[in-house]
Amino acid sequence: MVNSTAQKRALLLSIIAAILTLIHANNVGACNPEDNGASCETSSETDTTTTKTTSSLLGPYATWEDAPASTEEFDHDNDKSVCRLPIISVEEWEAGRYWERNEPVLVQNVTDGWAAMEHWTKDELLRRYPDVRVGMGSSRDLGQTGPDDAGNKLTKTTIQDFVINHMHDPNSEKYVFDRKLNMPDGLLDDCQPYPMPTRMFAEYGEALKGFAATSGARGNTMWKDHLALTIGRDLQGLTFHRHNAAWNLVVFGSKRWILYDADRIEGHKTRLKRMTRDVNNPIQLTSANWIRKLYHMDERMYEIRNYGHDCVQRAGEMLYVPRGWAHMVVNIGDTVAVVSERGLDAMEP
Repeated sequence: MVNSTAQKRALLLSIIAAILTLIHANNVGACNPEDNGASCETSSETDTTTTKTTSSLLGPYATWEDAPASTEEFDHDNDKSVCRLPIISVEEWEAGRYWERNEPVLVQNVTDGWAAMEHWTKDELLRRYPDVRVGMGSSRDLGQTGPDDAGNKLTKTTIQDFVINHMHDPNSEKYVFDRKLNMPDGLLDDCQPYPMPTRMFAEYGEALKGFAATSGARGNTMWKDHLALTIGRDLQGLTFHRHNAAWNLVVFGSKRWILYDADRIEGHKTRLKRMTRDVNNPIQLTSANWIRKLYHMDERMYEIRNYGHDCVQRAGEMLYVPRGWAHMVVNIGDTVAVVSERGLDAMEP
C-alpha cells in the first residue's frame, strides 16, 4: 500500500513538472526579451507599444478614412436643384469631348483600374513614396495668390514629412498643392490610364507639339501629361480662384465645390469680389467659413443656384472646371487627389 501511494505521488509530481515546463516554454516563445528587447511582463504593454509604433509611422491616424470628416456639416446628395451638373460616365466624357466645352461636368468611376487605389492607401503611399518632394502652403494663401503664382508661399518637403508632421498639426494649415512640381514616374504609373485629354498628349505628345509649333498654337492651349498631387485634411481647400481649364480627380476622400460661371463675372470685378469675399472684412475667409458665414447672405446663394454649382465630389470622380470659372473647395475628411491643367508644364523636376 505504501509503495503504491508513493508511486502515485511521484507520478503526479512528474505530471505537474511537465505542465510547468510546457507553460514556461510557451511564455518564452511568445515573448523573449533577449530577441527583441521588449518588455514581457504583460500582453497589454506589447499592444500599446505596437499602437505607438504604428502612430509614429503613419501620423495620428492609421488610414485616410480614420481621420475626422465634417460629413454632416458639408456633405450633401447632389440634388439637381443644388449641384446642377451633368454627371456622366467616362465613355460619355470621351465621346462628347466635354473638355472642349465651357461647361463643368462630373465624371464617375474614373479611377477604375488605377493602381493608385491600392498604392495610395496611407500606409502604402508612405512605404512606396516617402521621399517624393512636394510643396506645401496655407490653403488660404494659395487661394489669394492663385496656386500657379504661389512662389515663396510654398515650402518644399517630402510626402512622409508632410503626412506625419504637418498634415494634422493643429497649429498649422499646411496643404500640399503644388501644380508646378511634377509627380515622379512611379506615382504617374499609378494613374494609368490617364483621363482624356491628358492621355492624348501622353500617347502622341511629340506629334502634338510639332503640330502646335507649325500651326502657331500657344502652349497654354494644349493639355500636357503633367499631373500634380494634392493632399489635405478635413476642412482644407483653396479659396475662390480662377485659372485655365483643369480637371481634378479624387482618389481618397471627398470635396465640396462651389463654382461660379465665368460669363457672369467677365467684366464685373465688383460682382466677383462681392460674391467671393466679405467686403467689410479685408481678410479672406477660408472656404469652410465662406459656406458657414457668407453663402446664405445677400445674393450669393441665388447666384450660385442660378449661375453656378454646389456639388460634392467623391472618391473615383473627376470634376472638370472650364477656363475662367471661379471656384473654391472644402475637403471632407483626409483627401488625396490628382490635378491636370491645360497648358501647365512642370516647372521643376
